[in-house]
Amino acid sequence: MNVLVLLMACKADPPADLVLTGGTVHLDVESSTDALAIRGGVVVATGADALELVGKETESHDLGGAHVYPGFHDAHVHLLAGSFALDRLLLLGSPSMTSMANAVADYAPEHPEEPWVVGYGWLSENIAAPDGRPISAVLPDRPALLVSNSGHEAIVNAKALEIAGIDASTPNPPGGTIGRDPDTGELTGWLAETAVSLVSPVVLEAYDDALLSAALPAQMEQFSRAGITGVSEILAVPGMPIGRPWIYRDLEDRGELPLRVTYYMPIFKLDDVATVAAERGDYDGNLVRFGGGKVWVDGSMGSAEAWLEEPYVDSTSVGSAYWTTEDLTAVVDAAEAEGMPLKLHVNGDAAIDATLDAFEAVATSRGGLTQTHVLEHCVLPDDDDIARIVALGMVVSVQPTHYVAAMFGDTADALGDRFDHAYDYERLRAGGI
Repeated sequence: MNVLVLLMACKADPPADLVLTGGTVHLDVESSTDALAIRGGVVVATGADALELVGKETESHDLGGAHVYPGFHDAHVHLLAGSFALDRLLLLGSPSMTSMANAVADYAPEHPEEPWVVGYGWLSENIAAPDGRPISAVLPDRPALLVSNSGHEAIVNAKALEIAGIDASTPNPPGGTIGRDPDTGELTGWLAETAVSLVSPVVLEAYDDALLSAALPAQMEQFSRAGITGVSEILAVPGMPIGRPWIYRDLEDRGELPLRVTYYMPIFKLDDVATVAAERGDYDGNLVRFGGGKVWVDGSMGSAEAWLEEPYVDSTSVGSAYWTTEDLTAVVDAAEAEGMPLKLHVNGDAAIDATLDAFEAVATSRGGLTQTHVLEHCVLPDDDDIARIVALGMVVSVQPTHYVAAMFGDTADALGDRFDHAYDYERLRAGGI
C-alpha cells in the first residue's frame, strides 16, 4: 500500500494539448511570462511550468515574438440590436433630411421582404431638425424607423405613426418627446428618448427570431477575430426592449456560439424588476448566463438629454430624467431584495447624484448592499460622487469612443467649461474606482 501511494504521488500531470512559446504571454495589466500550456480548452500552466507539460503528442507553437492576451470582455454592447441595425439601411454621415429621404427611396424597393424600412446611424450633430415628413413623401404606404447613432432618437414616417397609434392628441411620455411643428402642431415624426418606445414594440413584433438575428453570427465572428471572447449584452436600446435571450441559448445548443454572453434585461418600470429577476436560469448554459437588469436613468450626452444639475449652454434645458429619486430607490430596493445586480445608464451629474442617493438610501435601510452594481458611462461625476461610488463598492463602466464623439461633436459646446471635467477616466481611477 505504501508503494502504491508513492507511485500515485509521483505521477506527472498529463501532457498539455498545446504549448505556446517564443513570445510574450500577458497574464494581467502588469505581469507577463513566456509560455502557456492548454489542455482540454483550459489554460493549465504558464512560464516554466508550461514547458514541463510538453509530451509526445503535445502541439508546440512558436509565437515568433507575438503577444498573447487573455480574452477581452466587452462590458457594454448591444450585440443583437447592433447586428440587426448594421444589416439594414446605414445612415452614418448623412448630411441632411433630403439625403436620408433619398437613401430610403433607394433602399425600400430593393428590400421588399422587410416589413419595415429600418435605418440606423444618423448623427444629431448633422441633422439640425430631424423630421419624418420628407420620409413620408418618398415612402407613403410602408412604415419606416430611422434610429440615430446614439439610439436615443428616431425618425418615423406617417405610416409608422399610424400603425403605432400616435396622433396629435398623444401626450409626451415621461422622459420623452414627440416632435411637433411649432407653427401647426402637426406631428413631425421625430421621437426622442422614451418616446421611441411608442413605436419600437410594433416594429419588433414584425420580426421573428430568424429575421431579427440573421446577421448575428457574422457580427459575433467579427468580435471573435478582434479577440473579444465575452460580452455584457444589453438586450435593449432606450425605449426598445429586445428581450430574446433564447436566441443565444439556441446558438449555444447548436454549437454556433463563439463567445460568452452575459445578458441584461431592460427595466423601464418598477414591476419590471420581478419580471426580469424571474428570467434567472431560464436560458443559462455554459456560455450564456443572466447578468441582471439594465436601467436608464437619463438620456444621452449626444442628444443633449443627459440629466444635468445646471442647464446646457445657451439653453434652459437640463436634459431628461427618467425616474424620480423616490421611484429609483424603489427599483434599487426591489433589485436588492431579488439579489439581482443592476447596470444603470447615468451620464449627467444630476443623474449620478440621484442614483447614488437611491443606493445610499437602500444601503442604509438594508444594512449594506449585497450585489455589485454598475454605473454605465458616468460622464460628469464630481469629486464627492467619486468618493460615494467607492464607499458603495460600485463599478463604473466607461466607453472611450463616446469621448471622441463628444469632443468632435456638439457635446463639448453644449457643456461649456464642464466638458473639462467630463469623460475624465483617470480621475475615476485616481479616486479609487
